[in-house]
Amino acid sequence: MSRSEDHPPWLKAMENGSIGEARSKAFLLDRFWVLERSVDIDGADFIIQRRLTQKTLLDREAPRLGIVQAKFFGHPATAHHVHTQYVLDERHNTRDEFFLLCHFGDEENPQMFMLGARDIRDNFSTVEVSGIKKFKIAYGDLYGGSKFNVSSKRNALDRIERQLQVADFIKNRNFLSAMLPNAATDLTAILPLYREPIDNWWGDLAVSFSKLKKTARKAMLDVEEAHEQLSRLTAEIDPLEAEKILEDLAYACRDGRGNWSIPLPSDLDADDFFTVCREHKYMVDRLNAEGLLDSFLRIKDQLRRNIFAFLKPMFPFDKNLVHHFVLKFNPRTLDVESIDSEAVGAAEFFGVSDVKNKYGHVEVGDEIAKIISAQPGRIEYRWFPSRYGLSRSGENTFEMYLKADFFLYRECMMTVFEQKYGPIP
Repeated sequence: MSRSEDHPPWLKAMENGSIGEARSKAFLLDRFWVLERSVDIDGADFIIQRRLTQKTLLDREAPRLGIVQAKFFGHPATAHHVHTQYVLDERHNTRDEFFLLCHFGDEENPQMFMLGARDIRDNFSTVEVSGIKKFKIAYGDLYGGSKFNVSSKRNALDRIERQLQVADFIKNRNFLSAMLPNAATDLTAILPLYREPIDNWWGDLAVSFSKLKKTARKAMLDVEEAHEQLSRLTAEIDPLEAEKILEDLAYACRDGRGNWSIPLPSDLDADDFFTVCREHKYMVDRLNAEGLLDSFLRIKDQLRRNIFAFLKPMFPFDKNLVHHFVLKFNPRTLDVESIDSEAVGAAEFFGVSDVKNKYGHVEVGDEIAKIISAQPGRIEYRWFPSRYGLSRSGENTFEMYLKADFFLYRECMMTVFEQKYGPIP
């Protein structure tokens, strides 16, 4: 009996569907509750919920559910179709709680690609299947490429979770906009791309945006209070009571020159923050366009691990220890090829006298960290680990060094990015 008779098409299709379903479920269970599964002609659908123990489906503000569809591509001729209703709502806006997991390869070499609704809308065309409009995704559209490839399961799960988190806010926004916004608005909501862990000179974008929104909420409550007092005044029938209302209003709404105004916090002026957000988005978009975001992020992780694996035996660090390292990476794929380190005394490294100043430092200038040279695929760096004071009490532990986001990381990562894409506009 031939292999094709052993595996008729209908059986092979079921087997492939089961493989895609099993791999997807194993992937999702690491982070989400898989609440329910349904199977139809479009494939296996998983309904997932973020693991929020403080909320239940019966809550007034229940957590958003996500829908994940699994597809397995077993042959180069394979093409799958996704119903447009999964991807677009009735107003043709993307359903950002929908994800498609596409699986390739056998158990020895499995590959997974993840597409969100925006990815499907922007990169694939629709065809009619039995009179129904669907997005067509063929084997060759994904296989062998880096775009949408899940090279880091942790990062992919993070992106699903962030998208569901922001979906909580987006889906409720129309309801909330029907009334004056209030404290129930989710102040932590931010588009997932701004949570990608790319270093910048400003700080944590999600935290900063939340602070900005808290400032706006305080200003909003001041405006609401003034609005309430003005409403009372328009409804008042006793002029003397109206005078008292105006006195209360004047306390909060008169400036130093006697003019009426509602003061707004100066913290709402956040030009630098928005500049950093534009730079961050530019970097994420450029890296995502080539499927290199995860590779780029891995460089920092590998750099951190390598540096401190090398330095750990030398802790606590001598005040004049220079750590000199060379980072080599593939400029096309951004894969790290090697990180070579050496520890050298400052006098020897700089070729100066070993005479120490009153702080016990060999005098070599003010720069305690610096890129020595940078060419495509190669960065040479030197720094003094001991001259970073992490604790005000002076009690520095190795764990503090390990967790610290030293400037050298950002400097190296920006150099990697600019070598590939040029300066950020």
